[in-house]
Parts: sequence; C-alpha cells; structure tokens
Amino acid sequence: MENYFFDFDGTICESRHIYAASVQKTFEARGVKVPSTEDIYQAMGIPIDVSIARWAQEGHRSELAQTLFAESMAEYALLEDDQVRLFPGIVKTLTQLKLAGKQLFVCSSKTHPEIAHNLENLGLLDLFVDFVGADEVVNHKPASDEIDLLVKRHGLNLSESVMLGDAKYDIRMGKNAGCTTCACTWGAFDPASLKKEKADYTVDYPLEILAI
Repeated sequence: MENYFFDFDGTICESRHIYAASVQKTFEARGVKVPSTEDIYQAMGIPIDVSIARWAQEGHRSELAQTLFAESMAEYALLEDDQVRLFPGIVKTLTQLKLAGKQLFVCSSKTHPEIAHNLENLGLLDLFVDFVGADEVVNHKPASDEIDLLVKRHGLNLSESVMLGDAKYDIRMGKNAGCTTCACTWGAFDPASLKKEKADYTVDYPLEILAI
C-alpha cells in the first residue's frame, strides 16, 4: 500500500464520549427526547448534523434541528481540546508510515476546518498530505465521494490505497471507492458488527497496520 485513508474519530482518536455528553446535555436542556448513548455511538461515522436532525424529528421537534446542532457543537468545542485522546500506538504507526514514504490522508464526517483544528491541536498536521471533510462533498459516508475527491486531487492509484476505519460506514466507503479496506477494532463501538462488513484486513492494534 502507498496511500492510506484514515477515518478520524474512533480510529486516530477517542472522542465519542464527548459527542454523547454534548448532544445529550443540549437535548435535555431544550426538553427534547434525549438520544441514548448507544444511538449516538452507533451513528458515529456519518455527519453529526444528519444524526441530530433525525433525533430531533424522533423527539417531535424537527424545527429545532439546527439549534440543537449548533448548541451541541458549541458544547463539544468547550471540551474537545482537553478531552480528545489519541489511541495508544497511533502516533508511532503514522510516523513510521510517513518515514516509509507512504501518503497519509484523513476522510472524516467532521468539517474540513474541524479536522484541521484537531490535527493541529494533536500535533499530527504535518503527517498528513491532505484531508477531506463532509462539508466538501455532496454525499457523505458510506458514499465514496471523499476518497474520490482525494484521488482526483492527488492522482492516486486506488489499487495501492487502503481505507482504514472503526465503523461500517468507513468500510463501505472504501468498498464503494474500489480500494482495499481495513477494519480497526480498537475504537469500534461494536467490533462484531464491524467484522461482519468483511473488510480485506482487520487489525486490533494500530501497529498492525504496518504489516498491510
């Protein structure tokens, strides 16, 4: 493999608990039915505004979707810099791939500015060639738009590329793009379900990526 497409949340860093706490606090404050932690974790992998709109509708307050999204993200922003944590071994893995001449990318359901902020805050920005957020494409995961955009920007060969992620949406995106796929179980909410996606590779620790 020469090109590595990484999901961000749940693959490079752990942030699910912050998303869950932020969304639940905001919904409760607005008197809207609060989505369960399991529902929030299961939705990780698709844009949070899409999920919030669905939960607002289920709570019979669809007109509040944009407000709930804005307030949830404001709450998340107060916590993320201090509470987002890198998974053990991920920095060493990324660094070794970079030193080996591999090209590293991020495909995330966050927006481009959010990814840039997170990568800079975590000291990872220089390891990546480029990154794509959900705000840059028409169709979010599991559609292949984010990978397609990176392939077009950088003239990448999909036969030398792998999509790595902790959610079914990541694996399906890779398959839809036509590249190799790798399921990363260390950040997966439901590893058994992830394995049912039958990725080309399954790794339980970041350093195992080096063997792909």
